Amino acid sequence: MENQKHTERSSSSGRRSLKRKLEEDLEDDRKVSSSSSSSSQSSEDAHQDLAREVRTQVEILESSFSSSESDRASSKRAIHVLSEFAKNEEIVNVIVDCGAVPALVQHLQAPPHGSEGDGTHMPYEHEVEKGSAFTLGLLAIKVRFS
Repeated sequence: MENQKHTERSSSSGRRSLKRKLEEDLEDDRKVSSSSSSSSQSSEDAHQDLAREVRTQVEILESSFSSSESDRASSKRAIHVLSEFAKNEEIVNVIVDCGAVPALVQHLQAPPHGSEGDGTHMPYEHEVEKGSAFTLGLLAIKVRFS
């Protein structure tokens, strides 16, 4: 009889500890689930921020195709930002989807000289064009080998 009471106590405490363990596991799963959903939310936010930044750089390229020094400097900076992004293969699709390729292609050739046309050299001569070609090359390599 004592053995039976001892067995009942140990099995009943075993059930309680099993129940407690299951409750703890369930609670842990909820914590992991909520943290992964918040991390996926922050990942989604980061993706939107990146797309917004890429679109900003594309808009700069589209609006700054001229031979003025300020436009050439803006284009050079925008191309540099896009090339840094393009070095990360995970971001290439975002860059392409945001319309960077046509803007970069436009900058492969130098814009016509403005009214100056007095034989002076263009600001950042060949730098914008080389940067554009380099960035397009980075984008093409990823698209080709993926």
